Amino acid sequence: MMKELKRYLLNRFNEPLPGHRAQMILEPAMSYGRHRGPAPRDARRAAVMLLLHVSDDEITIPMVKRRDDLEFHAGEMAFPGGGLEDGESWEDAAIRECTEETGINAAQIEIVGILTPMYVFGSRNLVMPIVGIGTRPPSYTVDKAEIERVVEVPLKAVGVDCISRTTRRLTGVDREVPCFKVKGQEIWGASAMMLAELSALMSDFSR
Repeated sequence: MMKELKRYLLNRFNEPLPGHRAQMILEPAMSYGRHRGPAPRDARRAAVMLLLHVSDDEITIPMVKRRDDLEFHAGEMAFPGGGLEDGESWEDAAIRECTEETGINAAQIEIVGILTPMYVFGSRNLVMPIVGIGTRPPSYTVDKAEIERVVEVPLKAVGVDCISRTTRRLTGVDREVPCFKVKGQEIWGASAMMLAELSALMSDFSR
């Protein structure tokens, strides 16, 4: 299936993206469209890796569960990623961060496209979602300073028919927000919005 997936994605990324319309379905309450930007000039540039793994005829995306004792975004599910270093491209940063956080070798990642950029206003990050493909490694080596473990999220578990609800504290108030619930974890916010666009982009891929 790897060859078919690569061919499909390379062709699909030459067409218009699902964009904000797909993302908005998972947009948290009180966002007021701020994820659509525009980002301020001093916003931090960051990239995340949405890496599609093909294994046993199933497509999964490795996400990292952040440690529960972190000061920021404790216990949350996220994509491997982080800020750009001097001279880095978006793609280079996504690959480097993915390697640092999960132990996936850069040679195992093939970039096939970029989803709609997102301004994550809570942390003032302009985030570029980089999409790659590869074969799932036998194991992961996580950055234990920040990450508890890697969770393989099935693509079939993040479609529009899989949306659930959870409660999160936003601007000092507990609010109900849309999310995906996968393997005992809740994926919400920017990460869920990116997954929603990826799912929409691949909605007509036979799998």
